[in-house]
Amino acid sequence: MQRARTAFLAAAVVSASLGCGGAASSPFFGGPETEDGGTGDDAGLLPDGAPAPVDAASPDSAAPWSPLCPNALPATGTSCVGENLECEYGSASWSVSCDAVVQCQNGQWWSYQPSFEPCSAPPGPNAATCPASYTSVPQGDSCASTGLACLYAAGLCKCQAPFGGPGGPSNGGGYWGCVPEQGCPFPRPRLGTACSSEGTDCTYEACSYDQVCHAGVWQAEQEACAVPGGAE
Repeated sequence: MQRARTAFLAAAVVSASLGCGGAASSPFFGGPETEDGGTGDDAGLLPDGAPAPVDAASPDSAAPWSPLCPNALPATGTSCVGENLECEYGSASWSVSCDAVVQCQNGQWWSYQPSFEPCSAPPGPNAATCPASYTSVPQGDSCASTGLACLYAAGLCKCQAPFGGPGGPSNGGGYWGCVPEQGCPFPRPRLGTACSSEGTDCTYEACSYDQVCHAGVWQAEQEACAVPGGAE
């Protein structure tokens, strides 16, 4: 797995030290980062159906939601400070591809797609075949219903097909896997929101997308998985 992160300009790091301001609230985005990264194992499922869309052209709240990002979605081509800084506008914690993301490149804001995956529908109610709780999901064990997704307060678990081609279970199914890692916030924090554990890396889409706490804010990382032969 290769991960790379270019440091922000010094001005952006200085801005992070000035304070975080208020955070926008959303039924799908997590609150401030905590050590355990969750609110309990079975505190309940996320709402069924998409949240009300966020008007990205207007401020999210009276107080800034990010220590570095503009309060409202900046226009493409307008000036910015903080090379490679990424800011997210929207409320789709289940799929960063459903939100508007901009990146500061060469002093200007440009649209940016940080994930390999397309926008997906929000998770629905768990099927009857889902394990009763997050702790009862047999992570790493085989499962028959490839594509089955089960949502819990601590994370999202899927019966996923083996990565890299053949070699899966003899029943043609897949393996149980859950995201994010233990200690990571869930739901996924919005890009640009404040974080305190520098270097914390959290997977939110297996073999596609994770986020890292960098210079005091959450930033995107594309994640590639190994394939047969050792290539990435």
